[in-house]
Amino acid sequence: MQQAEKTERVKPLKEAYKGKFLVGTILGVAALQGKSRQDTELATTHFSAITPENSLKPEAVQPREGEFRFAEGDKLVELCKSCGATAIGHTLLWHAQTGRWMFEGKEGKPLDRELALKRMRTHIGTVVGHYKGKIAQWDVVNEAINDGPGTLRPSPWLKAVGDDFIAEAFRAAHEADPKATLIYNDYNIELNYKRPKAVELVKGLLAQKVPIHAVGIQCHWRMDNPNFTEVEEAIKEYAALGLKVMITELDLGVLPTKYQGADISFRQQMTPEQQAVMNPYTKELPDAVAQAHAERYRLAFEMFLRHQKTIGRVTFWGTHDGSSWLDNFPIRGRTDYPLLFDRQGKTKPAFFAVQNATKKR
Repeated sequence: MQQAEKTERVKPLKEAYKGKFLVGTILGVAALQGKSRQDTELATTHFSAITPENSLKPEAVQPREGEFRFAEGDKLVELCKSCGATAIGHTLLWHAQTGRWMFEGKEGKPLDRELALKRMRTHIGTVVGHYKGKIAQWDVVNEAINDGPGTLRPSPWLKAVGDDFIAEAFRAAHEADPKATLIYNDYNIELNYKRPKAVELVKGLLAQKVPIHAVGIQCHWRMDNPNFTEVEEAIKEYAALGLKVMITELDLGVLPTKYQGADISFRQQMTPEQQAVMNPYTKELPDAVAQAHAERYRLAFEMFLRHQKTIGRVTFWGTHDGSSWLDNFPIRGRTDYPLLFDRQGKTKPAFFAVQNATKKR
């Protein structure tokens, strides 16, 4: 109870951003099962949008064909209703965290287009239909753009269905809930190497009158990258297409890494000799680093606020540092500090930097 009282004494972050854009976070499986009170209290106190971290990904919600599990998603909707937050759906179609059965053809044969489309439409229609009028926004397709040559990642969906699998997914989601905001979500599409591919993809969908309403930029950032000038150019370019921009998975890691992105299949190794450099803050974050982290967040949110007519939501990928995936990505077993609350749920300098950024607008 003591921790809850500390949280309540701080002005909720969502109040500072009321009327500007939704400010969100995620809740993991433990929280949605009622096993992580700290995460739940932070989410319901400070945020106006909540995304399930894993509970509505394809494998979690339909582990076997025809077997749908909605308990945790239903809990998300219930929590959002109780605290006035907007429920966000993540994600309907992805090449990862999808049951192997989804990509297996009949009798050991390769998955053909007809069966792939049937399974896709059934999955999307059932999930979105279950939450019709309850989940306001959906990340419909996740991470379909290739980091290497070509526009689309060579995923099982692309191989089975063809280039139009993204359009088909959006159409299925729109049919299931015509009022839901539908988002294409990806990492690094704010960067110059990948943004042209995303623009090409979205323009093609719009030309076909596919019901896409927003681009979701994940924003897994670091202290030294990306350049915010590049990010701002991306926001403007997506807005020029007539789309909203959602910042869907924001975190700002303080630990060094050579990798920029969020491909969960990527792994970077750390030898014992590299520990001091690659994982230097195992006990606590030095105040100087915390202040620099706060300044980086201030600049980011001042940028977001400059484009508040375009940006519909900014969601942090985690409630507090102890719940961040960056402790184990891209290097396992590190101690990172990417969020606004520390491992005890206490506010960090970054929290106040984000909260106070609204005072300059």
